[in-house]
Amino acid sequence: MAWTVEDLITSTRNTQLNDPEGTTWPNSSMLNAINEALRTLVLARPDATSTKAVITSVAGTEQKIPEDGYQLLKVIRNITPINGMGRAIRLVNQDRLDSIAPNWHLDVGTEVIEYCFDKDMSRDTFYIYPSVGVGKKIEIRYSKEPPTFTNSDMAVEVPVSPVFSLALQKLIAYQLLSGDSASAGNGENHLNTAMTILGLKASADKQSYPSSKGGQ
Repeated sequence: MAWTVEDLITSTRNTQLNDPEGTTWPNSSMLNAINEALRTLVLARPDATSTKAVITSVAGTEQKIPEDGYQLLKVIRNITPINGMGRAIRLVNQDRLDSIAPNWHLDVGTEVIEYCFDKDMSRDTFYIYPSVGVGKKIEIRYSKEPPTFTNSDMAVEVPVSPVFSLALQKLIAYQLLSGDSASAGNGENHLNTAMTILGLKASADKQSYPSSKGGQ
């Protein structure tokens, strides 16, 4: 179900701010808060802006996600020269690969077998094994950087699933209320609720999302 920036503003005013007419919080303030809230959401839950893309390999083992990306989520498979589905690519632990094959960065092949990724070191960079030269197609899933909305974007679709609606509304309320000393405590309550919602959802998603750390 698509929802727009205007939908998000309206629901937040009605359910979180008790300001349905926008008397206290005009659109300009709401948009600034939405932009900050989206960045906070993506920081906490990169999968909120998950998208798939086919990238083209560069020389060597080090590869990058697209420029609009925030974090790699998964390297999925090779794509054949005729855009068919190729071999699946497996996540492996880089320390283990370094140990058993110290020269693996020098190996060259025709398709990618494995990849290494450590989000704590670099969110937008990963390493493939073996390297496959320039121009090979690889399908990945990554988290996109959220856009910055302005007054002309009221009809634009919010770039996250409505599943995150309540958490996002709470983050917006926090952004607005935390700057007011009289309402700062209420703002913190909204932030804590948002983090609880996202934490509970993250726990539930562990059953369906693979770990980002290679265990083999």
